[in-house]
Amino acid sequence: MRDAILGVPHGPDLDLVVEGDAIALARALGRALGGRVLAHERFGTARVEFAHGRHMDMVTARRETYSRPGALPDVTPGTLDDDLGRRDFTVNAIAFVLHGDGIGGILDPHDGSADIRAERIRLIRDGAFQEDPSRLVRALRYAARLGFRMDGATEEQARAVASSVDLGASRVADEAARMLDEDAAPLALAMGEALGLAWPDPDDRREDRLQALPAALARPAAPAPPAWALRLGLGVRPDAVPASAMPQWARAVAAEVRAGLELAAQVSSASRPSQVDALLHGRPAAMQVGALVGGAEVVATWWAQWRDTTPLVRGSDLVAAGVPAGPAIGRALRVVRAAVLDGAAGDRDAQLALALAGARGDA
Repeated sequence: MRDAILGVPHGPDLDLVVEGDAIALARALGRALGGRVLAHERFGTARVEFAHGRHMDMVTARRETYSRPGALPDVTPGTLDDDLGRRDFTVNAIAFVLHGDGIGGILDPHDGSADIRAERIRLIRDGAFQEDPSRLVRALRYAARLGFRMDGATEEQARAVASSVDLGASRVADEAARMLDEDAAPLALAMGEALGLAWPDPDDRREDRLQALPAALARPAAPAPPAWALRLGLGVRPDAVPASAMPQWARAVAAEVRAGLELAAQVSSASRPSQVDALLHGRPAAMQVGALVGGAEVVATWWAQWRDTTPLVRGSDLVAAGVPAGPAIGRALRVVRAAVLDGAAGDRDAQLALALAGARGDA
């Protein structure tokens, strides 16, 4: 309902709350509509996935309690009012009634519509950030994406817990990944830093680097590592990433894009295409992106013009010419590739001569 009130186009999913057995209803719909059903018995939730890429999330109306901060909730069946009351922010606690009493109407027990009009993020109840610290990251994501601000009481509670919101907690890490996957991530990180989050990178260049990322990824022939993992490396403190609960591959991408920032000056100072190629060829894609974000504009030229350069001479040609298989082959091909990139290779015969000299160690 939040997006409908804002006039935002509907996404690929539909969320339904069921007073009753949501899993049973999901299975019936899956059979009737040809969808695949994924059920989570503990929470009474299910997803119906359709072949066209859309899905329907269904949840049994419930109450929640938390045994400790950050723990998974203990759930019991409840009413629609109970379900709206367990949510995080008023703007997410609005329902359109599809069945029974009030059908066709809007249920808004916490006045979320007024908060949407006021462009305000407001907690439904005190202590919600302590129950689940990932909610603070979610608040930042919504505020940055929608251009909203937290109301005074919500901001005060956010400041009280911000320093303890730990990326090492899986739910916080999951929500941070969602935040980093949005275009408004630079603003969300800045807002979080202002509230006292410990893990946004304090480097003054953080926002400029994050703002440069979309343009870097839009360059012709640019590689496409997941943007959120790149933002993890560009926007989060390097010492916070290894201890986070992010997937191992994402932590590796974050380290690579950060290493690319360090490589940028060296790439920028290269005077010949072959020197640029020697620095970038075989490097991880995220490191290449990091070098461009770090100011090495020549990376974009390498992607578009030099990266896929192919000499006329192959390893099989060298073997046929009597070069034994082994390191000499690789050395010879590197010599030829460098010459081609620098415009000094000539025709195939000239390239073969260069390669043979390289194999002997003469070039």
